Amino acid sequence: MSRARRPLSYVLFAAIGLTLACAPPGQEIVFWQFWPVEVVQPLLDRFEKEHPGVKVRMEQLTWQSGLEKITAAMAAGKAPDLCEMGSTWMPRMLAAGQLTDWSAGVADLRSSLRGWELCSIGDAVYGLPWVLGTRALFYNKTLLARAGLDSLRPPETWAELYAAAEAVHKLGGAVRGYGVQAGERYVLFKKFMPFAWGNGGHILTDDLKRGIFDSPENREALEFYLSLRKVGMMERQDVLDRAFKSGTLGLQISGAWLCRSIPKEAPGLRYGVALVPRPSQERGTHASFAGGELLVSFNSSKHKAMALQLARFLVTPENALALAQSAQSVQPAVIGADTMAFYREHPEQQVMIRQFETAVPTPNHPAWVDLEAAIEDEVEEALHDRKTAEQSVRDAQRRLTDLLAKPTR
Repeated sequence: MSRARRPLSYVLFAAIGLTLACAPPGQEIVFWQFWPVEVVQPLLDRFEKEHPGVKVRMEQLTWQSGLEKITAAMAAGKAPDLCEMGSTWMPRMLAAGQLTDWSAGVADLRSSLRGWELCSIGDAVYGLPWVLGTRALFYNKTLLARAGLDSLRPPETWAELYAAAEAVHKLGGAVRGYGVQAGERYVLFKKFMPFAWGNGGHILTDDLKRGIFDSPENREALEFYLSLRKVGMMERQDVLDRAFKSGTLGLQISGAWLCRSIPKEAPGLRYGVALVPRPSQERGTHASFAGGELLVSFNSSKHKAMALQLARFLVTPENALALAQSAQSVQPAVIGADTMAFYREHPEQQVMIRQFETAVPTPNHPAWVDLEAAIEDEVEEALHDRKTAEQSVRDAQRRLTDLLAKPTR
């Protein structure tokens, strides 16, 4: 959003306070979420202070068992009033038809937040975007300088990325040019698809009925991703992150959690964050993966109205920023967040917000988890030279077609 539109956002959010002041007292809101208690509790304390008689009973879930617990609660008709939901789980939840339709209750916020496609079906809205996450290019300025490159100008195109990785890789010893992701479910997809999306590739048709993964754009993107193996290392996310923080990896696509851990674990590391390179200056986009945390309520929730009010309270610029600052692994869904003082003072994290402007959400198909796994499996086959890029893309298309043909509910 342009700065000229920001005043409207703040007027809208200010109006929330007037709405909350009318909330009936004497209710207990059950809120399930995944952040550490010390991160979220101060926000809930302030909500309760502003609403005497209203109590929020918060329960912290784990990513390992959270989906199972939410699913069981829905089946038993004992869903919480408000629940944090990861964007990759939303397609399944939307298909289940048990989320509360918030379309009317959040209409005034549509121009103030981004990420609506993560919680919507057509014009119907079933959640509120709270905080968002994406991936961007992290580069080691010291290694780029040692390789004779301009450390203040990160690669902007595929050719520049390969050339930079090659130059750094030639430094030899323990130094590697680029970190290629492999061997990890739910992660490889987020590292490869930015190149495919940036090259104009797609996964499904807009109506979600057909796979269109077997395309020249996706084949070219996979061939480029495979080429990076020659000038880098191929490992899991945590290994690549450790190599980057130790100063032996030149470039990789990673997330904002590095902005949090590097100052603590590698304070002397000179690094930068840039948009994911596009195919060339003449075509393509700086695409990346778009994900986030949504706030939702359920048809079976006891206090749906109050849940919506708490959700609106949590997504205000002030409160979403408080969470993002504390976590430093996500960014507020508020449009214009990159102009907040905190992000002006932290340019690396500011880039993460700007990366989201060209990031792509995953299709809201109920079988998405299986579709994603099929793509990752086939990319993995190519990474280990068990298939060519052409074979992998073709086989991924075949598997997507088979999965789409199965009943989803």
